[in-house]
Amino acid sequence: MPKALANLQSSLNRVRDIAVDIDAHAQEALTDPEIQARHETTLCAATVILSGFLESFLRELAEEVISDICSRALPFDSLPAKVRITHYWEGALQLREIARQEKSQNPVLLAETLDLTKRLASVGTTQLPYELIWEAFAETRANPGPEQIGDYLRRFEICDPLPTLAGAMNTTQNTLVISLESFMKVRHECAHTGSATIMPTTSDVQGYSDLIEQLGTGIVTVFQDALGKPPYVVPAPAAQVGP
Repeated sequence: MPKALANLQSSLNRVRDIAVDIDAHAQEALTDPEIQARHETTLCAATVILSGFLESFLRELAEEVISDICSRALPFDSLPAKVRITHYWEGALQLREIARQEKSQNPVLLAETLDLTKRLASVGTTQLPYELIWEAFAETRANPGPEQIGDYLRRFEICDPLPTLAGAMNTTQNTLVISLESFMKVRHECAHTGSATIMPTTSDVQGYSDLIEQLGTGIVTVFQDALGKPPYVVPAPAAQVGP
């Protein structure tokens, strides 16, 4: 989990640097419409890129969390029900989709199908550790807003995902939802038109970067908390009281 968060922070810092650079040339933009237009286009592009960073983070984090779960070699039947269902149901859907594409006899797709089949079946053997299909947990349906992030966390059986995440971020669910939906609204407009009714400023882009970093940190905290409790941590046996 630290790796995914560190990669996200590194990516966000590159966008922050863009905003700082635009601020440094603000005076030039005031006297040159072409520079101003270029800055506006750059800020729109940065806003779109930020949602891509969030999506990549969620995928990378899902892989890290599933790898952690698998390494603990817990009996598959002891895992939360939603985790087991996601492995079988979503994993089977992914296998079917790749198999559908396999008509081209693409060697890469054939290898992916074989790998998914092996991992899907690994939980049915007595050999440990098994290999859960992490990709089944990483689906975000692109441009993850509150609904998608809630679904993402539910796959790991995080109960009341948005309130739980908001608590980890030291904010309220309402504030979290409004902030993320506002960001996504601007992101969609920038992506579809290359512009926005209200152009994002450097302060806006810095704020979006902070929001995504706080979101990423909060999600990691939620997972760390979940993985620190049963069934992922087996309680130590109670000490016996002597006669």
